Amino acid sequence: MGSSPVTATTPTDTDPVVLALLGFFEPVARPGDAVVVAFSGGADSTALLSGLVELAPRLGLAVHAAHLDHGLDPGSARRAAAAERLAGRLGIACRRGRLGDSPPAVSREAWARDERYRFLEGAAEALGARFIATAHHAGDQAETVLLRLLFGSGLDGLAAIRARHGRRVRPLLGLDRGALRAHLAARGLDPVEDPTNRDPRVPRNRVRRFLFPLLAARDPDLGDRLGRIAAAAGRASGRLERFFAERLGLDRAGGGSGASVDRRAFEALPPALWPHALGWLHRRAGLPYPAARAARRELLRQLRSGGRVGCDCGDGWRWEGCGERLELVRGEAETPHFTYTLQAPGEVEVRELGLRFRLRRGRVAAWMFTRQARRTALAGPLGAGVEIRSRRPGDRLRPLGSPGTRRLKDVFIDRHLPRRQRDRWPLLVVDGEIAWVPGIAIDERHRLGAGDQEVWIVEIEGNAGLSGRVVSDEAQRRSPAPEPSADRDHHPDER
Repeated sequence: MGSSPVTATTPTDTDPVVLALLGFFEPVARPGDAVVVAFSGGADSTALLSGLVELAPRLGLAVHAAHLDHGLDPGSARRAAAAERLAGRLGIACRRGRLGDSPPAVSREAWARDERYRFLEGAAEALGARFIATAHHAGDQAETVLLRLLFGSGLDGLAAIRARHGRRVRPLLGLDRGALRAHLAARGLDPVEDPTNRDPRVPRNRVRRFLFPLLAARDPDLGDRLGRIAAAAGRASGRLERFFAERLGLDRAGGGSGASVDRRAFEALPPALWPHALGWLHRRAGLPYPAARAARRELLRQLRSGGRVGCDCGDGWRWEGCGERLELVRGEAETPHFTYTLQAPGEVEVRELGLRFRLRRGRVAAWMFTRQARRTALAGPLGAGVEIRSRRPGDRLRPLGSPGTRRLKDVFIDRHLPRRQRDRWPLLVVDGEIAWVPGIAIDERHRLGAGDQEVWIVEIEGNAGLSGRVVSDEAQRRSPAPEPSADRDHHPDER
């Protein structure tokens, strides 16, 4: 193939590949943006990389190539080296990776596809890339719609390949294979052919080699028709997603470990929309696939019963609902019990939760008489025996206004705290007695009185470990708030 960079032999302003890339990137790209091309070395990705190389000076793009050796056949390493040489001929360095062994009882092809995207995301992070570009084209779109029809997919499935999803972009969806191959021929580029693309055991290969040509022989417009189905389904799916975002009160969990919606708002949807709403919730939580039909039926049965929801939905994920929220959560490893000493004043980091607690003195302020999930004010002396710890058997406290002590477990149930979160919920303990359950309750011993001037202020920092959706009774039964001081500059807590 030679070692000198390839130069275009046709005017780039009339080349369909370059025009498609220009139309896609010009409205959204900024000078200096980096693009990682998913580069197999095949015809499609080579046309994509070549077109971007020609367009890069005009838009100020930094173009990179990334190749993951899937190891599905003995020649994959040789093709990886050939792809690297081909990228070099285009003047682009190629990052390479190689798959190991797939987990037992997992489809090698499906696992390789998922690992490929993880590899590309990792390359994009390392290079600071704003876009990951793949070479999906109109033929791929038509095949995907046909596959989804065969598998009985719903609306979201029929939307097939999206032109953009996060940083992943498919700028060539409007072109057919012929346009991509003409681009290569005009530039004398020889792609690297992958024999696994002809393996009839792979469903897509069967559709591409046998079913689609058979149907297209009788209907030459089949590809365009399937593309229009995908476009219409995509528009409808987009409108539904906006509708769900407005109606359902989405709340993502910290660390990407799930998501939740307002249960009553979900139940108020027309039943025909429930499967679409669940698919939307799964995507927001980061799951690649919706739940199976049997799991959805069980969830809807539990919702109609009006009680607590607890239902597996596959791959270690569950739907849970107790109170106002319907949650999609991942099964987590058991949180070890933790205990930390907190100096008064002082601060401490609870590593198990990724939270930092700070304890200091402060003046009474108006916010102390309102609901607060991550800060509170405690009256009375604290002494040296202040701890932050997880719950223990037999824990009790006397919530504000309660006539007597109550089991912490019962307080958690009343406040609809999911069972899976109870062992992770931090407690502030003074001299062996629970003083504050963040976002849930304060013990009566630390009620603020009308004559209090200075109090202990506890603040929590960090994004993980606490949910802002728990119903709190901290401020409902406190003494009436004193008049705020006119000298507000000396009271930074009044905000």
